[in-house]
Amino acid sequence: MRKLALLVLVFAMLVPASITGAASPKYTAKVYPAVQLAMNPKKLPVKLPNGLTIDKEPGDSLFPVIKHAGKKVWTGKNDFEGSGDIQFTLTSGGDTFLYTIYYIGASGGMGVDLVGVHAGGKVFVKKKFSGIDVTSKFLKADSFEVAMERLNPKWNPAKDSNAERHSGIYDVTVYQLTSKGIVKQKSYARKK
Repeated sequence: MRKLALLVLVFAMLVPASITGAASPKYTAKVYPAVQLAMNPKKLPVKLPNGLTIDKEPGDSLFPVIKHAGKKVWTGKNDFEGSGDIQFTLTSGGDTFLYTIYYIGASGGMGVDLVGVHAGGKVFVKKKFSGIDVTSKFLKADSFEVAMERLNPKWNPAKDSNAERHSGIYDVTVYQLTSKGIVKQKSYARKK
């Protein structure tokens, strides 16, 4: 009887430990290289270890797509012209973040869409940044920087060209990317 009780006790201690270990898989955090869809369309699709796939719309499209189990869960398609520049990450918690750059109309504005998708395919972050000139990059798998150029305060749209809108001064913001969303870490200004 003692042996049976000891066996049940050991089993009861091992089962919860194995269930806990299986419930929260760890991934190796990684920032994937930037891809220009117009120049390197064959670099996609990329299957990530968390079950998501980074792809693009069919044909000559410059719009990225995130798929889960073969179905689209997010597309970068919008009313603007896509540049085809994308970059994405995989965090140690299994979330994927992707940004895509696009152009806004003939005036030459730019925008960046940032999306976060859980491993199960649920989109949990959708953030847009837009301005005269916008640049972005992943500093780490869970850290994102976006720089938006300030408008030249001396620019007069009635008489100056669009090129004169540029000030060369950027407001830079760094965000921490988490499984609950994005959190602003720090902001500063810099000259290009």
